[in-house]
Amino acid sequence: MLKSVAAAGAVACLLGFASFGAAQAADHPDFTGMWKVQGFVPAIKTDKGALPPLRPEAKKIYEQRIADRAAKRDIDDPIDTCKPHGAARLMFAPYPMLLLQANGQLDLIQEANHTSRLIYIDQPPVTDDDPKWLGDSTGKWVGRSLVVSTINNDHRTWLDKAGLPHSDDMKVTEKLSLGNDGKTLTDAITIDDPKTYTAPWTTTVHFNRMPAGSDLKENVCVRDHRM
Repeated sequence: MLKSVAAAGAVACLLGFASFGAAQAADHPDFTGMWKVQGFVPAIKTDKGALPPLRPEAKKIYEQRIADRAAKRDIDDPIDTCKPHGAARLMFAPYPMLLLQANGQLDLIQEANHTSRLIYIDQPPVTDDDPKWLGDSTGKWVGRSLVVSTINNDHRTWLDKAGLPHSDDMKVTEKLSLGNDGKTLTDAITIDDPKTYTAPWTTTVHFNRMPAGSDLKENVCVRDHRM
Protein backbone atom coordinates (compact mmCIF):
# COMPACT_ATOMS: atom_id res chain seq x y z
CA MET A 1 0.00 0.00 0.00
CA LEU A 2 1.31 3.44 -0.87
CA LYS A 3 2.07 5.51 2.18
CA SER A 4 1.65 9.24 1.83
CA VAL A 5 4.02 11.91 3.00
CA ALA A 6 1.29 12.96 5.38
CA ALA A 7 1.17 9.52 7.02
CA ALA A 8 4.94 9.47 7.41
CA GLY A 9 4.79 12.94 8.91
CA ALA A 10 2.19 11.69 11.36
CA VAL A 11 4.64 9.17 12.80
CA ALA A 12 7.33 11.79 13.20
CA CYS A 13 4.90 14.22 14.76
CA LEU A 14 3.53 11.66 17.18
CA LEU A 15 7.03 10.67 18.29
CA GLY A 16 8.25 14.24 18.50
CA PHE A 17 5.36 15.42 20.62
CA ALA A 18 4.74 12.29 22.70
CA SER A 19 5.58 13.97 26.00
CA PHE A 20 3.48 17.00 25.13
CA GLY A 21 0.55 14.82 24.12
CA ALA A 22 0.64 12.92 27.43
CA ALA A 23 0.45 16.15 29.42
CA GLN A 24 -2.24 17.57 27.15
CA ALA A 25 -4.46 14.47 27.43
CA ALA A 26 -4.97 15.14 31.12
CA ASP A 27 -6.66 18.45 30.32
CA HIS A 28 -8.33 17.99 26.94
CA PRO A 29 -9.28 15.07 24.67
CA ASP A 30 -6.76 14.20 21.99
CA PHE A 31 -8.26 13.96 18.49
CA THR A 32 -5.06 12.56 16.97
CA GLY A 33 -5.71 9.61 14.67
CA MET A 34 -7.24 8.49 11.39
CA TRP A 35 -10.95 9.22 10.91
CA LYS A 36 -13.57 8.75 8.23
CA VAL A 37 -17.04 10.24 7.87
CA GLN A 38 -19.76 7.71 8.72
CA GLY A 39 -21.63 8.30 5.46
CA PHE A 40 -21.43 10.59 2.46
CA VAL A 41 -24.07 13.33 2.44
CA PRO A 42 -24.39 14.96 -1.03
CA ALA A 43 -27.07 17.46 0.04
CA ILE A 44 -26.74 18.56 3.64
CA LYS A 45 -29.74 19.55 5.72
CA THR A 46 -30.08 21.25 9.08
CA ASP A 47 -30.11 19.15 12.23
CA LYS A 48 -33.90 19.39 12.04
CA GLY A 49 -33.87 17.71 8.63
CA ALA A 50 -34.85 20.86 6.74
CA LEU A 51 -33.32 22.73 3.83
CA PRO A 52 -31.12 25.53 5.19
CA PRO A 53 -33.00 28.88 5.26
CA LEU A 54 -31.81 30.31 1.97
CA ARG A 55 -32.60 33.86 0.95
CA PRO A 56 -34.61 34.09 -2.33
CA GLU A 57 -31.67 34.90 -4.61
CA ALA A 58 -29.47 32.23 -3.02
CA LYS A 59 -32.28 29.69 -3.34
CA LYS A 60 -32.48 30.39 -7.08
CA ILE A 61 -28.76 29.69 -7.42
CA TYR A 62 -29.09 26.48 -5.41
CA GLU A 63 -32.09 25.20 -7.36
CA GLN A 64 -30.39 25.99 -10.69
CA ARG A 65 -27.33 23.98 -9.68
CA ILE A 66 -29.51 21.02 -8.74
CA ALA A 67 -31.38 21.26 -12.05
CA ASP A 68 -28.13 21.51 -14.02
CA ARG A 69 -26.70 18.42 -12.35
CA ALA A 70 -29.90 16.44 -12.94
CA ALA A 71 -29.80 17.43 -16.63
CA LYS A 72 -26.08 16.57 -16.81
CA ARG A 73 -25.20 20.12 -17.75
CA ASP A 74 -21.94 21.79 -16.77
CA ILE A 75 -22.48 22.81 -13.16
CA ASP A 76 -19.09 24.37 -12.36
CA ASP A 77 -18.68 22.48 -9.10
CA PRO A 78 -15.39 23.93 -7.82
CA ILE A 79 -13.89 20.59 -6.79
CA ASP A 80 -14.47 19.22 -10.31
CA THR A 81 -11.74 21.58 -11.49
CA CYS A 82 -9.41 20.74 -8.61
CA LYS A 83 -10.25 23.74 -6.43
CA PRO A 84 -10.26 23.13 -2.66
CA HIS A 85 -13.42 21.96 -0.89
CA GLY A 86 -13.55 24.81 1.60
CA ALA A 87 -13.45 24.39 5.38
CA ALA A 88 -17.06 23.25 5.86
CA ARG A 89 -17.37 20.93 2.84
CA LEU A 90 -14.02 19.33 3.58
CA MET A 91 -15.53 17.81 6.73
CA PHE A 92 -18.06 15.91 4.59
CA ALA A 93 -15.53 14.51 2.10
CA PRO A 94 -15.98 10.70 1.91
CA TYR A 95 -12.28 9.94 2.33
CA PRO A 96 -10.07 9.22 5.34
CA MET A 97 -8.55 12.15 7.19
CA LEU A 98 -5.63 12.36 9.56
CA LEU A 99 -5.85 14.58 12.65
CA LEU A 100 -2.66 15.63 14.44
CA GLN A 101 -3.07 17.49 17.71
CA ALA A 102 0.10 18.94 19.23
CA ASN A 103 1.91 22.12 20.18
CA GLY A 104 -1.19 24.30 20.36
CA GLN A 105 -2.82 23.39 17.08
CA LEU A 106 -4.96 20.78 15.36
CA ASP A 107 -3.86 19.85 11.85
CA LEU A 108 -6.27 18.08 9.51
CA ILE A 109 -4.91 16.27 6.46
CA GLN A 110 -7.70 15.04 4.20
CA GLU A 111 -6.91 12.26 1.72
CA ALA A 112 -8.89 14.15 -0.94
CA ASN A 113 -6.11 15.91 -2.83
CA HIS A 114 -4.08 15.77 0.42
CA THR A 115 -5.70 19.02 1.52
CA SER A 116 -4.26 20.43 4.74
CA ARG A 117 -6.35 22.50 7.14
CA LEU A 118 -4.68 24.11 10.16
CA ILE A 119 -6.59 25.10 13.30
CA TYR A 120 -4.70 27.29 15.75
CA ILE A 121 -5.84 26.79 19.36
CA ASP A 122 -6.00 29.62 21.92
CA GLN A 123 -4.45 32.09 19.49
CA PRO A 124 -5.45 35.75 18.97
CA PRO A 125 -8.35 36.22 16.51
CA VAL A 126 -7.49 36.83 12.88
CA THR A 127 -7.59 40.53 11.99
CA ASP A 128 -7.19 40.50 8.21
CA ASP A 129 -10.14 40.09 5.84
CA ASP A 130 -8.48 38.29 2.93
CA PRO A 131 -10.75 35.43 1.71
CA LYS A 132 -9.03 32.05 1.43
CA TRP A 133 -10.12 28.68 0.06
CA LEU A 134 -10.02 27.17 3.57
CA GLY A 135 -10.52 30.40 5.49
CA ASP A 136 -8.74 31.20 8.74
CA SER A 137 -9.48 28.81 11.63
CA THR A 138 -8.88 29.40 15.33
CA GLY A 139 -10.06 27.19 18.18
CA LYS A 140 -10.66 27.33 21.92
CA TRP A 141 -11.54 24.68 24.47
CA VAL A 142 -15.00 24.77 25.98
CA GLY A 143 -15.10 21.95 28.46
CA ARG A 144 -14.07 18.82 26.57
CA SER A 145 -15.08 20.21 23.17
CA LEU A 146 -12.95 22.22 20.76
CA VAL A 147 -14.93 25.15 19.35
CA VAL A 148 -13.48 26.30 16.03
CA SER A 149 -14.28 29.59 14.31
CA THR A 150 -13.46 29.94 10.60
CA ILE A 151 -13.71 33.29 8.82
CA ASN A 152 -12.46 34.69 5.49
CA ASN A 153 -14.09 31.88 3.52
CA ASP A 154 -13.80 32.32 -0.24
CA HIS A 155 -17.31 32.51 -1.73
CA ARG A 156 -16.35 30.31 -4.68
CA THR A 157 -16.51 27.14 -2.56
CA TRP A 158 -19.78 25.22 -2.14
CA LEU A 159 -21.06 23.78 1.11
CA ASP A 160 -22.05 20.45 -0.45
CA LYS A 161 -22.27 18.57 -3.73
CA ALA A 162 -25.82 19.81 -4.30
CA GLY A 163 -24.50 23.35 -4.49
CA LEU A 164 -25.39 25.24 -1.30
CA PRO A 165 -23.85 28.70 -1.77
CA HIS A 166 -22.34 31.18 0.66
CA SER A 167 -20.72 34.62 0.64
CA ASP A 168 -17.28 35.85 1.70
CA ASP A 169 -18.91 36.99 4.95
CA MET A 170 -19.79 33.45 6.05
CA LYS A 171 -18.61 32.46 9.51
CA VAL A 172 -18.34 28.76 10.27
CA THR A 173 -18.41 27.63 13.91
CA GLU A 174 -17.64 24.00 14.69
CA LYS A 175 -17.90 22.07 17.94
CA LEU A 176 -15.63 19.03 17.83
CA SER A 177 -16.36 16.41 20.48
CA LEU A 178 -14.84 12.99 21.12
CA GLY A 179 -17.11 10.10 22.08
CA ASN A 180 -16.65 8.55 25.50
CA ASP A 181 -15.18 5.42 23.95
CA GLY A 182 -12.71 7.43 21.84
CA LYS A 183 -13.96 5.72 18.69
CA THR A 184 -16.31 8.41 17.39
CA LEU A 185 -15.89 12.09 16.62
CA THR A 186 -18.73 14.59 16.21
CA ASP A 187 -18.53 17.93 14.41
CA ALA A 188 -21.53 20.23 14.91
CA ILE A 189 -21.19 22.87 12.17
CA THR A 190 -23.04 26.18 12.39
CA ILE A 191 -23.25 28.41 9.31
CA ASP A 192 -23.79 32.13 9.92
CA ASP A 193 -24.06 34.05 6.67
CA PRO A 194 -26.74 36.82 6.66
CA LYS A 195 -26.12 37.59 2.98
CA THR A 196 -27.11 34.05 1.97
CA TYR A 197 -29.32 32.68 4.78
CA THR A 198 -32.12 34.26 6.80
CA ALA A 199 -30.79 32.79 10.06
CA PRO A 200 -27.81 30.76 11.33
CA TRP A 201 -28.26 27.00 11.00
CA THR A 202 -26.50 23.89 12.22
CA THR A 203 -25.73 20.51 10.70
CA THR A 204 -23.79 17.68 12.33
CA VAL A 205 -21.35 15.21 10.83
CA HIS A 206 -20.05 12.06 12.56
CA PHE A 207 -16.76 10.21 12.09
CA ASN A 208 -15.49 6.75 13.03
CA ARG A 209 -11.92 6.15 14.15
CA MET A 210 -10.12 3.98 11.61
CA PRO A 211 -8.13 0.86 12.63
CA ALA A 212 -4.55 1.27 13.79
CA GLY A 213 -2.14 1.14 10.88
CA SER A 214 -4.52 2.83 8.42
CA ASP A 215 -2.82 5.08 5.89
CA LEU A 216 -3.74 7.93 3.59
CA LYS A 217 -3.54 6.84 -0.04
CA GLU A 218 -2.32 9.03 -2.85
CA ASN A 219 -5.29 11.02 -4.12
CA VAL A 220 -4.41 13.86 -6.46
CA CYS A 221 -6.89 15.89 -8.50
CA VAL A 222 -5.85 16.24 -12.12
CA ARG A 223 -7.71 17.04 -15.33
CA ASP A 224 -8.81 13.47 -15.96
CA HIS A 225 -9.60 12.64 -12.34
CA ARG A 226 -12.38 14.61 -10.75
CA MET A 227 -12.98 14.52 -7.00
